Amino acid sequence: MSHRTILTIVLSFALVSGGILPGPSSSPVGPGPAQAATELQFLSVARGEPRRQAILAAVADFEKANPGVKVVLSEIPFDQFFQKAAIALSSGSGIDVFDVDSPLVASYGHQGALLQLDKYYSKENAQDFTKVERDLATYKGKMISAPMGSTSVGMFVNVDLFKAAGLKLPGTDPKERMTWDQVVELAKKVQVDKNGNKIPDVWGLAFQQYDRPYMMLPLILSNGAGDLSPDGTTVDGFLNSPAAIEAARWYGDTFNKHKISPREQIPNLFYTGKLAMYVAPSYEANTLKSQYPNVNWVLVPHPYFKKPVTETGAWHAGVFSGTKHPDLAVALLKAYTDPEPAKRNYKIMNYMPVRESTFKALPETFEVMPNKLFYWEIVHTAIARPRTPAYREYEDLLRQAFANVRQGADAAKEMNAAAEKINTQLRRYK
Repeated sequence: MSHRTILTIVLSFALVSGGILPGPSSSPVGPGPAQAATELQFLSVARGEPRRQAILAAVADFEKANPGVKVVLSEIPFDQFFQKAAIALSSGSGIDVFDVDSPLVASYGHQGALLQLDKYYSKENAQDFTKVERDLATYKGKMISAPMGSTSVGMFVNVDLFKAAGLKLPGTDPKERMTWDQVVELAKKVQVDKNGNKIPDVWGLAFQQYDRPYMMLPLILSNGAGDLSPDGTTVDGFLNSPAAIEAARWYGDTFNKHKISPREQIPNLFYTGKLAMYVAPSYEANTLKSQYPNVNWVLVPHPYFKKPVTETGAWHAGVFSGTKHPDLAVALLKAYTDPEPAKRNYKIMNYMPVRESTFKALPETFEVMPNKLFYWEIVHTAIARPRTPAYREYEDLLRQAFANVRQGADAAKEMNAAAEKINTQLRRYK
């Protein structure tokens, strides 16, 4: 595929995104076949402090193991990253290793933009990645990215608001998982409107990403629907199935019928004690602990309709297929994502781990709440967003459908319209 085609497709991308135990065997970080004055270009999302220390440590390890090789690290603000990466990929220069938003692995794979990595990984090293992350990193049977950090999702419950309403707290064990209908009834009871002006002082329920597929797809899948045909060619009969429409209608009812959720996102509701139940990613736990220590909360399992389903996925890294230094670029990639640096990454960045060895190495973290529950969900209920080259278009169109339903539009009409538009985009990639 031409560089021009790569640019045309990729420019549309935006985010849809201590204790040491023996780790799985892996190829050493270095030394590689270094030559004097060799430079590697690493394009990374600017994550700020302290998260950027993880990538700086990886670069330092790599340069120490590969004398004469210099890593030029470009840390790019998130809202500019995908365009900058697209330009670099199109020109074929200024990029060797780069951050990859995990739902876009298939898109980059379709373009031929990512180097195949299988020959660089032992079976033990590759299988140390959790199954869902291995699947995300694979395109047409080939590993083309290395998982770096992930997420899980749960429901954060404000303990004090439940006590004030005289309500028993939901259980924290997966066996005590609530249905979404039970959540609605609790939300009605815990919600407070002191002035009777129909603008609650305390809201019952809210989603952190309240129309993104990251949080909407589990509703659909939990109700027994699908998100994409097995061959990846259609969403007809999946996103617009009766089960999918029923889930979308339930979502709309939380805003328009039951009025337990605000139609427009109100910043910091949970942080300020004005929201009883908050469906949010795992990294919110660290935000609450570090920045809002006065909020009294517990994490409970993600609710469900017919079967438990939770979302996962975040960031991978990959090597540009056109790099002039593939072995060195892979060595840099592994300095960032192999078993030992993966443990360091978790401690610095607080993304959920992507390797089984990381979970096992930190029992003091993952055998206690809330991370114990997040880990359980990753192992037992987690799904990834659809692996399709058309994911960016898929996300935009489905997101618009849910936004319209939130504002009161008919769920069947919106899901049918979204399915038709998404199918049009899917046909472009055949």
